Parts: sequence; C-alpha cells; structure tokens
Amino acid sequence: MRIELTVNGILRSVDVDPMTRLLDILRDDLRLTGTKEGCGEGECGACSVVMNGKVVTSCLVPAMQVGGSEILTIEGIGTLEAPSELQVIFNEEGAIHCGFCTPGMIVASHDLLEKNPDPDLSAIRRELSGNICRCTGYEKIYNAVIRAAKESYGRKPKPRPKPAAGGRPSFTSEESSRYFSPATLDEALEILKRNPGTPILAGATDIVVDLRGGRATDERAMDVFGLPELHKIYKGDDGFIHIGSCATNDELEGDPLINEFLPALAHCAGRCGGPAVQNRATVGGNLCTASGAGDLPVVLLVLDAYALLASAEGEERVRTEDFVIQYRRTAIGPDQLVKEILIPIPAAGSKQVFFKRGSRKALTLSRASLAAYLELDGNKVRRLRLAAGSMSPIPRRLKETEAALIGETLDAPFIHRAARLASEEISPRRQAAYRKNITGNLTRRFFEETVLGGGGF
Repeated sequence: MRIELTVNGILRSVDVDPMTRLLDILRDDLRLTGTKEGCGEGECGACSVVMNGKVVTSCLVPAMQVGGSEILTIEGIGTLEAPSELQVIFNEEGAIHCGFCTPGMIVASHDLLEKNPDPDLSAIRRELSGNICRCTGYEKIYNAVIRAAKESYGRKPKPRPKPAAGGRPSFTSEESSRYFSPATLDEALEILKRNPGTPILAGATDIVVDLRGGRATDERAMDVFGLPELHKIYKGDDGFIHIGSCATNDELEGDPLINEFLPALAHCAGRCGGPAVQNRATVGGNLCTASGAGDLPVVLLVLDAYALLASAEGEERVRTEDFVIQYRRTAIGPDQLVKEILIPIPAAGSKQVFFKRGSRKALTLSRASLAAYLELDGNKVRRLRLAAGSMSPIPRRLKETEAALIGETLDAPFIHRAARLASEEISPRRQAAYRKNITGNLTRRFFEETVLGGGGF
C-alpha cells in the first residue's frame, strides 16, 4: 500500500503494509526516531505526535488511516541544532530526566499551548495525564509549561505545513480484495455486503492492542473513521439524541448537546484514557468491543440507549442491553455496522451520574464503575436505572435493585437499603469484597447527592 502524508511540513510517500503502525512508519521508514515506543498500548504517551491538529498516540494508528494526514513530530517542533523555545525551557527548568518520555511530553505540551496559550495548572495536568514520566518528575514538567505560557510560546506565529497531495491509500491489487477505505457510508455498506465479516476500523485504539496480544488478525479491514456521517451529533425530531458511531470521546466531552442532555456521558467520555486516546477512541468502538471493563456502555445502559445497525438492506434498532450478548460478542450481523447510538431525551429534572474507580486517577481501567439514572415524582422514585461495570464479563443493569426501589420514598432508610441491595446484586469475578463495598458506596453517594440537591452534574 502506498500513502502520502505531510510530516513536519514535508510531503512524504511510503510503501507499507496497511496495518503498519504510524509509529513504525515514523521510526523505520522516515527515520524520525525522536518518537519513542513505550508501552505500545496507548497508555504512556512516549509516542505522541500531532495528527491533523490533534495529539494522538502513534502506536495505535494504522497506516491505512494515515493517508493525506498532517503529522507533527518532536523533530518538527525543534532539533538538537535548532531547539524550539519550549525545548529550551524544558531543559532550563530541569524537566528533562532520562529523556525517553520527554519527546511525547513536549509534543503534548506544544499541542496544549497551541490551543490554550494560557492554561492553568489544572488544564496542564489534564492535558499531560496521558504522558507518563517514568522518572516521576511531573512538577518540573508542569513548571516548564507554565513558564512557556508566561513567555507567550503558544501565541507566537509558527509555520504551517502544506497539506499532503493524496488522501486515500493506494492498495496493491492483492490488498484491494482485503482492505477497504470507503469514501461514503453507502460505499462502506456495499463493501460489507460483498465482504461480510470484514473487521471495521474506527479509532483503532482497541484493535491495534488486540493485534499485539494475538486476539485479532490483520488479514483484512475496512476503515470508517473518516466518514463524516459517522461523526454527527444532533437532536432529532423523533425524541432521540443521535450520536454517530465514530464520534470520539473528545467530541462527546466537548459537544454542547451532550453536555446539556447527557452530562453523565460527557463526564464518562472525559474519564476514558488520556487526551491522545480520547481523540481517537469512539463510542461505537467502545460498545462493539463488548468488554466488561468498557465505560461508555455502562452509561448507555442507564440512558436506555439503542444501537442503530445499518446494512445495504436497511436499518434496525437494538437496545444496548440486547446488543452486547457476552464478552467480546455482540448482536451485530456480518454485513452490518453501527451507524448511530440513539438515546431518548431525558425527562426534565431527571438525574444521571457516572462514577469510576481505578488504580489511579488518570488513564486507568475501571476496577469498579456505576452509572445511574433517576426520575422522581415528588419524593418518590418514578423511574430508576442502575448499571455496573468491571464486575462481570459485560456491563450489567442492576434490575433487582431497580425493581425493589421504584415507587419507594427517597429518604435516609431508602438510601441505606439501596446501597445494600446494589452491593448484594453484583457478582464480581475478582476482588469481590472491595467491589461490592464500593458499589454500595457509589450507590449511596448518588442518592445522597440527589437528596441534598446536588443532582449529579
């Protein structure tokens, strides 16, 4: 496969396998070795680059999604012979330790200051949360970014690279029967009709990791991440919020409509991975991975969401709780893809939350998660949905707890009972006592905040 891309302002052309990682293209084909490989799973940020204006982990981007892109690497920010002001500041502030993670840190910091020239410490911490310093020297890194902001690094004009000449990849005759890069959704559905069961690439943050772990093969694939139809978010006349299946976590978190009507989903999206992962991970991909540790599906369950499945023959709606059948298995047919997620517009005054607990605050898999949706009639529970994640092979609704609480008066005894019931209903595979306890505590917290008038978000 041949692709063209602009790297640090220079038009480059490479011949690579369709599933070759962007990281390997940069290091092996273009000899831009400043970008490092750390974890290879998108968790450490050592391989961070800016792709089409957004920071991404290059270890999770397959080559067939790179054609026509603008890439900025550490070499495009500055070199040893001609370092940028940001690199000089990092050095002077003692923010460079062993140096292995530093390129990714500088790339992420550059991207932050380009978009927010005057970030506060909270914004800096958040934007660098996906970049792990193995020497644990974060304070000096934060100080370097603060100084760069004070010295107006992000406000100074910088040369802009010219766009690449070609966008879509050029497959060989042999590859063209196994790899596909459709330009429209209709074309994608026709491809699936002719080639049922073809693996679908959205943000690729899961499948690239699965390839590394031997849980998937790279023998064929179809890329749909760039289809505009699958990134739309809008309020329909049918009473649903429509979310394109390739809407990223970053798009969900920042969308005004999602924040107004579905704040629990926006909050959840902001807790899934670091910024570089959030710029790639998609709502449809998180649902189709069908993992018990997935976060977005937990929220979709309590929001009573549907997956809108599309094929060349038509569309059908499937409730989220019916879509994920078992671990790594969904109800999607071999000729179908998830076109949209449909979520009923919540009732006025309803409450919704998402809680997550892990081994650390940033960039962590859930050890326990809980989502809740509540409608009250006065002080009585009219409608309640609870769902827990990381407790079983797939996220589960706590229907026994829901049934026992609907119609009851929300008071202190009710809250105590709700916490006990939720704790008893779950059946964790591991760390059972911890997870039962925390599920009860999170359930209690939700109702206590509601009683006190916090209402979640």
